[in-house]
Amino acid sequence: MRTPPTPPTPPAPATVAGRALSEWSRDGRLGTWYALGPAGADEPPLGVLRIHRALLAPSGAGERLTAAVRSVAKLRLPGVPATVDLLREAGDVWLVVARPPARTVSDLLATGAPGLDEGSAASVLNETAQTLLALHAAGLAHGSLTPGHVVLAPDGTALLIEASLGTALAEDDASAASPQEADIAAWAALARTLGTAWAAPGTPAAELFARCATTAGADGLAAARTTLTSARAALPRDFLRRTALRTAAAAALAELTEPATESPEPSEATASAEDTAAHAPAGVAPDERDTMLGKRHRSIPATPLTPVPGGGEDDGEIVLRFGPGVPRSEEEALRALWAAPAPAPTPPRRRRWRRAGLLGATAALAAVAVVLWLLLRPTTGPVVTAVRVTAPAQELACGGTADVTGVVTTDGHAGPFRYRWLRSDGQRSEVLTRTARGGEHEVALHLRWTVRGPGRFHGTAHLQVLRPDTPPLEAEAAFTYACAG
Repeated sequence: MRTPPTPPTPPAPATVAGRALSEWSRDGRLGTWYALGPAGADEPPLGVLRIHRALLAPSGAGERLTAAVRSVAKLRLPGVPATVDLLREAGDVWLVVARPPARTVSDLLATGAPGLDEGSAASVLNETAQTLLALHAAGLAHGSLTPGHVVLAPDGTALLIEASLGTALAEDDASAASPQEADIAAWAALARTLGTAWAAPGTPAAELFARCATTAGADGLAAARTTLTSARAALPRDFLRRTALRTAAAAALAELTEPATESPEPSEATASAEDTAAHAPAGVAPDERDTMLGKRHRSIPATPLTPVPGGGEDDGEIVLRFGPGVPRSEEEALRALWAAPAPAPTPPRRRRWRRAGLLGATAALAAVAVVLWLLLRPTTGPVVTAVRVTAPAQELACGGTADVTGVVTTDGHAGPFRYRWLRSDGQRSEVLTRTARGGEHEVALHLRWTVRGPGRFHGTAHLQVLRPDTPPLEAEAAFTYACAG
């Protein structure tokens, strides 16, 4: 790929969308990443990419960038940081996402981290392969994938930053491989790199990673991931806990605490929308900046529009209270991400009976066992046929709570089904489980979303009902919040 030369970059502004940029930054091929200061003490920082102006100079570059960001955001992939906004401010274009790229696999390779081993490598390779396969299935590609584009989430899972941005902003060389082929080659190189760095030479795990890299080049990424997930015996027994990766992710938060400029006094941290007008570009309202993603996305208000901290079960203001479903345990969630095949059941041992009388008793017991199995065997769950979501039509006032209701239509069979909520502010629930009763053709799921602070906010809640071997059923609804302060 050929990219235009990058001229000297002007100094970064003190704030973007009214929030302070941290002292921390990371230079990349497409621009410079910063941490965007949190709105409240208990919130994590956001990530913001200041895109090189030279990359946006060619005709149509801005449109291609916007289309790429929209396409990736629409997929709502768990392996890509959630998109918050793409906006123009202070002469630059800024991509705001739910997490800064700290720390990356490139950092871990350069500086090391305690406890990184074969299991750490396998987790990173499995999750990046899943994300790349999902991008490819949608006709997209990551583009220019390196270890510096793999960042750790707080739970130690691997996320891909800058997905599809490289293909949108860089000029492709016609003689080079397709972007998807380049992704596969980059993943194979990552497998070799991690196998060398985090696996002892000559071990089954080192041989596994080398075999995965070879398989990716010969048979494709899906075959390589199958090779990886079918060889759990070569990995540490407790690798699904991601202990070392979690530790490395937690250490990264210390890098993001210092703001680039003097922080405002606590009394100014919740300034009104009028007080932040000086930070807005000329002619753009402070509560609706020059977003490039359309009306559904709005720039981050300078004043925090955040979920209310939770309390007791009945106070009605619980952070991310995602309906009555029961979250799966962390261990089960990690095993689902790994998605390894279940072990084959051990065949029962046969015993010979010497007496004919015992044969008759055995046959009777077997018949009883079959009947009990038919009565008590686990159900596969109801068949979900439709999903709809409704949100309050009336505009929410200051501190209001939106009761978003999802209705899942089933065939009336009893049993569990899985679902999750995704919010337009980048928050998402775990995969939750709800058990439908026999004869219950409609099951209601509730998401209570509380917003506080001056300004305007347009929230969209998206419900996904997950089904085995088929795409999820999805629906969404939106509400509007307005508070004059």
